[in-house]
Amino acid sequence: MSAEERRIAVLEAAIEEYGRAGMHATSTEAIAARAGISQPYLFRLFGTKTDLITAAIEHHTAVLRDGFREAAENRPDGVSPLQAMATAYLEFLAGDANDLRCQLHTWAAASDPAIKDVAQRTYRQIWADVAELSGADPAQLRSFMADGMLLTVLGALDLLDLFGDPADVIKEY
Repeated sequence: MSAEERRIAVLEAAIEEYGRAGMHATSTEAIAARAGISQPYLFRLFGTKTDLITAAIEHHTAVLRDGFREAAENRPDGVSPLQAMATAYLEFLAGDANDLRCQLHTWAAASDPAIKDVAQRTYRQIWADVAELSGADPAQLRSFMADGMLLTVLGALDLLDLFGDPADVIKEY
């Protein structure tokens, strides 16, 4: 495994563990074990637990942003950028619920200054990307982001049925 592949594997392990337990209950020992490396090596790669969690949040956000960009840029004819990004987010929701919980834990841990910085920065990046890629007006953008937040919470709780048919909402974009 290359150094970059190992780094990504550690970040994905951190997302999984962080999604399960949150900032303070996440064990670097559990992350190292999930990634198949030693705990000392984990600290050689990332320095501190906060640095690791920050890097995991940034990685998680980059994956989401790349998915939105790809969806908007490669959308079928007749599909708006917001519709394409909403569809991509629904596919993301169908994945591992710990990805969603990672987002929720990030926002919940924002009382920690290090996490607050990365939480604000990455959320602003997503917001800016959606605005840029879609050309949506402020009201459309707020609606899209609000629906995304609601879907994140419902997905993490395994209660997506409360939302109704997301396809109906996507048509509005």
